[in-house]
Amino acid sequence: MTLLRNSILLMFASFVLTGCLSNSTEPKDEPLSEVQQEMVLSRARPPQQFGFKIFRIKDGIGFKGQGRLHPNHSTSANMIEGSIPAIKMRGRSQRNRMVALLDISSPVSWMEFSTSQDFGAILLGINDMVLPYRGTYNTGGMNAYAAVVTQLRIDQLFFENVPFYIRMSKGSLGPLARGIRKPKIDAILGYDNLRNFEYIQFDLQNGTITFSTSQPYSENIDRLIDIAHIIEAPGHGLAIEGEIDGKSTPLILDFAGDFSLARGDIKVASTRLLRLGHISLHDVPTLILPVHSAPPRIGRKLLSPYLITICNNEGVVYFESQPEK
Repeated sequence: MTLLRNSILLMFASFVLTGCLSNSTEPKDEPLSEVQQEMVLSRARPPQQFGFKIFRIKDGIGFKGQGRLHPNHSTSANMIEGSIPAIKMRGRSQRNRMVALLDISSPVSWMEFSTSQDFGAILLGINDMVLPYRGTYNTGGMNAYAAVVTQLRIDQLFFENVPFYIRMSKGSLGPLARGIRKPKIDAILGYDNLRNFEYIQFDLQNGTITFSTSQPYSENIDRLIDIAHIIEAPGHGLAIEGEIDGKSTPLILDFAGDFSLARGDIKVASTRLLRLGHISLHDVPTLILPVHSAPPRIGRKLLSPYLITICNNEGVVYFESQPEK
């Protein structure tokens, strides 16, 4: 009963965080049969072949690793639909194209099954045993397994040996797509891969995301509003220092979430005082996270006024005002 209750709570949380309701246009899951799964999973290769580390965990073997970036590369990509941080990416071949949601609140990356086949994804395993997803995120009841895509591109920026988890279902990423139906989401780049960049800049107002693999970011002092420190939030994505009503708390940055603030520690329609670093916000509209232990999330309705640059190696996030037009 406890497992069922937790599954229901996680599923409900995924809908709360989207700020969207399902409709008939939502992509449908097409689960793979057991025979199809067995065929796919029989071709796993060791994570060490791709530069990943393996380690023992309670239920077997885990792995850790990031995609490899080419140094001294930078590029900007346009968001496909409004301020939703979804961009076009391609693989080694010009024919391999997909739409990827940059969800820095997700601790890991995901790929829809058919897309993974088009991009030549390779399942990861040890001694003929594949590596399953063991996290707490709601996969919609589908099995999911670790894999690697040997090359991805954002324009001419190369990303090699990129780890993903692949749901054993065609046509949809289920709740992992965050309720976004337009554009259709084929993959999700989570914090495990995005933290590898020297910096990533989100400009939600102008619909662009800028990437740099090794060139440090130079903030504009005249427009600088605040510098927030990145802090650890195990099992979650990017978190910064913050406060709610005077109490220190990690705050998850959630550019994919269509809301202002979501929290699970208390049921309120608005939060009296929220601090992002040193930015003070009052009477913030608040959604309810049914999972009490999950850190509060800051959605794009609060983040959109700022030019936000995430500098993982420096361990800081810059908040700047938009340039005057």
